[in-house]
Amino acid sequence: MKTQLRKWIAWAKNKKFLSRKVLVPFFAAVFAVFFLFSFVKDHIAWVGGFPVYKKSKKEISKKTPEEIPSSVKAYKVARVSFRDTLPSLGTIRGFREFDLKFPVAGQLEYVNFKEGEKITQGDILASLDQKEALLKLEYAKIELEKQTKLFELGSIVETKLKQAQLEYQSAKAELDKTNLVAISDGYIGSLDLDRGAFVTPQDKVGVFVDVKDVYVDFGVIEKDVAKVREGQNVEVTVDSYPDQIFKGQVDSVSPVVEGKSRTVRVRSKISNADEKMKPGMFGRVNLLVYEKDEALVIPSSSFKKKEDQYFVYLVHPEAPKEGEAEPIPARPQPEKRSKKQKGGAPSSAPEETKSVYGTIEVRNIEVSYATPDAIEVKEGLEEGDLVVVDVEQELQDKAKVEITETQEGIF
Repeated sequence: MKTQLRKWIAWAKNKKFLSRKVLVPFFAAVFAVFFLFSFVKDHIAWVGGFPVYKKSKKEISKKTPEEIPSSVKAYKVARVSFRDTLPSLGTIRGFREFDLKFPVAGQLEYVNFKEGEKITQGDILASLDQKEALLKLEYAKIELEKQTKLFELGSIVETKLKQAQLEYQSAKAELDKTNLVAISDGYIGSLDLDRGAFVTPQDKVGVFVDVKDVYVDFGVIEKDVAKVREGQNVEVTVDSYPDQIFKGQVDSVSPVVEGKSRTVRVRSKISNADEKMKPGMFGRVNLLVYEKDEALVIPSSSFKKKEDQYFVYLVHPEAPKEGEAEPIPARPQPEKRSKKQKGGAPSSAPEETKSVYGTIEVRNIEVSYATPDAIEVKEGLEEGDLVVVDVEQELQDKAKVEITETQEGIF
């Protein structure tokens, strides 16, 4: 074996395989191949058949969660006029709205007004045939005059005279019952019978409506009944005047939950001096169940509840470094416009914004009143504080955050 090895070395020397001119380039080539293989293995990845450079694990910096700020939106707490409303649908009714009926039976002889016509207090709206009533009145009048003369002559006692007076008053009252008289100013809402019809005290001749004031009748669902009480403000709009709000107050609340709808009937009186609201109109009602001026309000998306305690994520912005301008909270970029706006004036360039960073404080608050969209804060916050809105994740106390947008005056 040794003899064979010596023979091979001697042969290699003769062939100059072990000379420096051969060995140095050989080992240099081997080292270059090894280095290239190691580099490719650590820094090159193949994506879709193409080589892509990748960072080595040593180049990736490791940061703790505290060093990576979360992006949040903030709301600047302010005092606003805060109110809660219950929406409903209702029907407009006349302030006085009742059926016109004669107290006695008879044939309808005169109808003095048309549907929708305005009437004045004291106007005779309709009359029955009065022939029989007039005869009775005339007879009672003659009898009264006769008894009066006999009493003056001393031929009859006073009782006879009083009897004649009562018969005359009764005949006059019977005549009055043949006329329908307007008890106040208003309108004829409808007429159901025509001249010549025979009517009884049960028959409706028409409808009288007084619209100087109107009522709106609407329903409140059972679960909201506790929020309703007399005297609360009500706002009503109708399709005929969609831009005008008619205001009034709750006049009465029914003590009964009605029917399958499980609602309580509420009636509100509305001033209607210009008579724009007509009985029968469809009204959209907002019942103001809570109102307060200068209330400290935040969006409902900015607070969380744990057991019986409410809390918010209060943001303490970092003060700008010395010599730096105060940073502007980032806001969504506006849509791009052409270089020239209408009229040829060049559009202004969007204002550059800088990131604002801050520290989280988990702050307990006390709630005065809550709605699905907002809550009134009684204690725990001050005007001008920044709170995180659209909370989707748990934030730790003293965590670093980046404020991407600040909302103001959204109520």
